[in-house]
Amino acid sequence: MIKSRSTACLLATATVFGAFASVQDARATEAVAGRYVPGAFAGPGAGIVPPTPGVAYWAVSNVYYHGEASGQIPFGNGSVAVGMSGDVWATVLAGIYVPPLHLPGNWTYAVEVAVPIGWTGAKAQVGPFGVDQQVAALGDIAFAPVVLGWHNDAMNTWVSASLTITAPTGEWKQGDLAFIGLNYWTFSPAIGFTYLVPEHGLDFSAKFGVDINTKNPDTDYYSGATAHLDLSVTKDITKSLSVGAIAGFLDQIEDDRGAFADTHNGFRGRSIAIGPLVKYKATFGEKTEVDFTLRWAHEVEVENRMKGDAVFFDVAGKF
Repeated sequence: MIKSRSTACLLATATVFGAFASVQDARATEAVAGRYVPGAFAGPGAGIVPPTPGVAYWAVSNVYYHGEASGQIPFGNGSVAVGMSGDVWATVLAGIYVPPLHLPGNWTYAVEVAVPIGWTGAKAQVGPFGVDQQVAALGDIAFAPVVLGWHNDAMNTWVSASLTITAPTGEWKQGDLAFIGLNYWTFSPAIGFTYLVPEHGLDFSAKFGVDINTKNPDTDYYSGATAHLDLSVTKDITKSLSVGAIAGFLDQIEDDRGAFADTHNGFRGRSIAIGPLVKYKATFGEKTEVDFTLRWAHEVEVENRMKGDAVFFDVAGKF
């Protein structure tokens, strides 16, 4: 059960990143922006929903990303930027609550919420002028009203299914290069899977999801749906220390729609990112465990998007 509690905490950590990303780290879509950070869901316990009713879990997740892109990038109402580079720092406060429903057949129901706060800096050439902007503000808040989990009796195979709704609550201004929110709603169904091999200290996890967006009402631009898959393998080195490898894959499965996209074959984006993972489990007293996880995702192949590196530092525990 110690292993189960630990990986359940990490589910909260992983989930928050599907709820928030900024203009500098994204697919094609408007301003090459989207809600999925490559490798965001990759980590131990990605398919685990906490199995204990009446318990709440928390996570504080931090991400830094630097990326650069050449070529033309649509933003605002018909505006086009060239040669964008950018940085983002985001801190996301997330919580998972398991209501005391006591479902039959090893099923679990939970709800989640994620509130991001971020800073973005962007540089690009817009017409004859070089533009350098920065902004710090609240991001787009995400809520998952449906999170279902199942595990077998041996508690070594876990499956999850969820729906996350992200609202346009973040800072966004038409025509700005740097912004925190995206000014449209996103609906993200996802499934997760985790297989544990306790005798060898191994965790194999995967998370697949699709981000389905509404149109930006101020720019009349529609960012096409994107599918993403995250994979990880983690090995326990000691009782407290684990190491592993992660990979993230993104494929935009639907064309953008707008004046720019219509003249650029739908402006679909793709990305592949890989990197290492280190996790440390700290114990405070007899019952309190806190997981610290550090991940690095390096984009090795991209199309119609920025190319760069994301560093994640997650802290997760249980109330």
